[in-house]
Amino acid sequence: MQPNRRKFCQLALISSLSSIFFPNIVNKAVAKPFISPKQNISFLPTAKRWLVHLNQDLLPFWTMESALGYPIGNFPSIRCNNGALLDRKNPCPEIKTFRNFNRLMLPRTYVVALSRQTYAYGVAFHLTGEPKYLEYAQAGVNYLRAQAFDRKNGGVYSYRDDEKNTWEPAVEYRNPQEQAYCLLGLSFYYYLTRDPEVLSDILAVKNYIFSNYNNSQLGTFQWVLKNGNNSTVTDKHLLAVLDQLNTYMVLLTPLLPEPEQSQWKQDMVMLSQMMLSHFYSAKDNLFFLRAENKSLETTDCDFGHTIKSMWMLQMIGLIVGDSQLEKFAEENGLLVLERAYLQQSGSWASQINKGGEINHDKQWWIYAELDQFAASLAVKKPAVTTYISQTYNYWFKYFVDSKYAEVWKGIDATTNQPKPDDLPKMRPWKNAYHSFEHALVGYITTQQIHHHPIVLYYQFNQLPQPQNIRPYFYTSTIKKLESLPNQIYKVTFTN
Repeated sequence: MQPNRRKFCQLALISSLSSIFFPNIVNKAVAKPFISPKQNISFLPTAKRWLVHLNQDLLPFWTMESALGYPIGNFPSIRCNNGALLDRKNPCPEIKTFRNFNRLMLPRTYVVALSRQTYAYGVAFHLTGEPKYLEYAQAGVNYLRAQAFDRKNGGVYSYRDDEKNTWEPAVEYRNPQEQAYCLLGLSFYYYLTRDPEVLSDILAVKNYIFSNYNNSQLGTFQWVLKNGNNSTVTDKHLLAVLDQLNTYMVLLTPLLPEPEQSQWKQDMVMLSQMMLSHFYSAKDNLFFLRAENKSLETTDCDFGHTIKSMWMLQMIGLIVGDSQLEKFAEENGLLVLERAYLQQSGSWASQINKGGEINHDKQWWIYAELDQFAASLAVKKPAVTTYISQTYNYWFKYFVDSKYAEVWKGIDATTNQPKPDDLPKMRPWKNAYHSFEHALVGYITTQQIHHHPIVLYYQFNQLPQPQNIRPYFYTSTIKKLESLPNQIYKVTFTN
């Protein structure tokens, strides 16, 4: 089959699958959200405010010597609230009193932490053009590729046992979520540089995940390849599917050459169908973590995974040209924002507890995901700025550690103070990813809402076609492209 004919058939398949599947689940009635018809966008942060947030509120925690690792790129997985390295013989109080103290004391370096920190340095370069941040990101990429990839069996490891100096676990006990998170830092680095060797490793791991975890009998991805460690091959986890999208597929698919781009588009539609078939409750308009339990009568449900799912579905709809999927995500995502918004405090709630009660406490990543979806939607629907004009203020005021930088994991809604049982501030899954993505998305979207230009930095050995230079997940018009020393490009976007 000729390439153009193949591409046409692939895209036709995407369209036909979507038209069969999605109309059956689109909610017809959309409640009126808490938004005012008249918006004052002057309450939204400016570009200067976002850059101050990046440079003063976030980066100091990640640029101290203890953050960089030895060699640079071998970033530590756990640090104290003041940025000091963990001393396992004399742990700092926030680690000693942590409810999962024994887990933090394991002598491990986690791939998800390495990759998330790599991503953060990429964002820092992207927003500032400062070359040292890209050097840190490159060091993280090089370390992951040299150490964390299982070159014999395929895929990637989950962690290194620092005492034995071995990478683990065995291949049958790795899960697709952690495999995907290894690609987070690599994918953002590729987006910034278009390094073909990095792309080759990304493609190899993606193909490994889809070849080994896509279980046709389950109708979704399985969690492990062999029963054990409290997991079975029949477990259905939303995160096995969803985190393929937000860590690498939504960002990279529009940038890929053919035939990979068309194949990834088909795969994203397939993943969206898995999410909606197995984890979405139309009754509650929520995505549940486990397919076996989709009822608020028996389990709680956080707003973070639901709104991230809506955001990824919206982006898939835009990328593959599926207006029905895009509409589903926007309309139902708006309902989630309405449900999660706490008008009295101008903030987001974290979840719905079992039984249906709203939990007003905050979790940093859930809060960031709600802000990011709302900000993305506000570009098309300016009235949604009602939410983020308030929720951003809460984030800056209460989440930021004004003494040592970065953001707290959890905020107690009754005191607006960090939750003692949610400390320490940095551990394997509490790393820089969400706070830095929050800053990047906040900067891009609020600049657009303000009708101001968006300035981002890249480093290309070979300049891509203009349509392949994008501001993160978004499409835009390049207003100006400036060549700087060391193959760095300053790109100004509009629209």
